[in-house]
Amino acid sequence: MSAQIKEPFDRKKQHGNKRLAVIRAAGEAFRRRGYHNSSMTEIAQTLGLTKTALYYYVKSKEEILYECHIMVYDAFDECLLEHMAAAETGLNELSIIFSELVKLLTRDGLSLLTDVSSLSGESQKDVLSRRGVIEARVTNIVERGMADGSIRKGDAQLTVFFFMGALNWLNAWYAPEGRLDGDMIAAEFTAQMRAGIAG
Repeated sequence: MSAQIKEPFDRKKQHGNKRLAVIRAAGEAFRRRGYHNSSMTEIAQTLGLTKTALYYYVKSKEEILYECHIMVYDAFDECLLEHMAAAETGLNELSIIFSELVKLLTRDGLSLLTDVSSLSGESQKDVLSRRGVIEARVTNIVERGMADGSIRKGDAQLTVFFFMGALNWLNAWYAPEGRLDGDMIAAEFTAQMRAGIAG
């Protein structure tokens, strides 16, 4: 029986994985307590790190907030690209994407965050740009639905704000240990969304 060959230690990969864990833990703290009520000391304690060790992975709390936003928008981009044009009508396409985004937020521990005003300079500009691109893509789907009659005529951007607002509010109350799992929430949210905007 041949001995198993161990992969060589990859310091860069280990650092990247730990940094990702830091960002995820901080995002959860921001979701539960709010950005301004979450200290670096508390985040470090959650991860079993000293505050000094935490700064080995991130430079500041603002950097964590920025990376939390980018992590969510990267995941949203991937979801949109995977599911766009996946249905014959705009409403059905929007339903698929809405359902998948709810599952994403409940499954992966990601949080849609506010506090964009707490970011400065290029970080704030970048986050607003990423959000704008995603909102534009979803708005295009809504406009398609209005054109094909599957979505009720109205202001497409307001419809998107309704869509995104429901996802944002999910952060405020969802608990992984609660009575509803992600699939159940996705099904209910999608049914309510369809009932509200169907043509």
